[in-house]
Amino acid sequence: MEFPIGIFRCFLPARYWHEIRSGAIISIFLTLAAGVFVGLRGLLAYAGRASELAAKVMLEGGAPGAGGADQSAQMVAAMQSPVLAALAFLFFTPTGWLADYLVLSAIFRTMTLAADNPWGDPVLEGLDRLVRDKSGELREKQAAEAREKAEGPEVPDRVLECRKFAGKEADYVVVASRRKPGWTLATTVIADSVRLRIGDPREITIEGWLRTCYPLKIIRDIQVDRRIVHYEWPKDMPPLPGLDTDSGVWSPPKPAEEE
Repeated sequence: MEFPIGIFRCFLPARYWHEIRSGAIISIFLTLAAGVFVGLRGLLAYAGRASELAAKVMLEGGAPGAGGADQSAQMVAAMQSPVLAALAFLFFTPTGWLADYLVLSAIFRTMTLAADNPWGDPVLEGLDRLVRDKSGELREKQAAEAREKAEGPEVPDRVLECRKFAGKEADYVVVASRRKPGWTLATTVIADSVRLRIGDPREITIEGWLRTCYPLKIIRDIQVDRRIVHYEWPKDMPPLPGLDTDSGVWSPPKPAEEE
């Protein structure tokens, strides 16, 4: 049953069958066959109507030798031309458009399958991606609104001294009411010419509000900075250690209680 089910499944967007491509080739062949069938049947019907109309025009034409008769003859010849009739059917009739789409869809899907980037029916694929994009935007908006509600009003950062945070060594913890862009694990923070390394950020509810806590540890040796962010150290908060101008190294911070 997997193979026949796979044939119809492969008409759907590729995300439903990308890993299991059983029946994809047959699905493409059926699409092509449907396009050819619809096209030939529609073309024969269109050609028949064109012939009837041409005969009607010829019977209702002007007198022999008159200008109207010459124009009618030209019109009859044009309408009876197989090439022009086929082009008119393919480009100017709904049935021709359907046949065009089915054939082009089969060709396009064959190319994507050969390139190892398979697609399902292009219209269904496009609709699926549009719906997913809109759904994703809606979910992101709802999540942002929920987070803003949980964080409450934006307030200035608080800085706490500590020896450990979440079981790991840290000298300070920055408690922020909003997440800070670029403040990720192992990022170097430069504040008042002092270099600090960010530990693993944690989100904690404090006094009923969601807060993002960034543990910071002073860098006292030479390390490679993979990413650097600059930070203005808040006033009225535990001060950073000063630079020992004689030795050229950072003086140790004051002892503090463990958070």
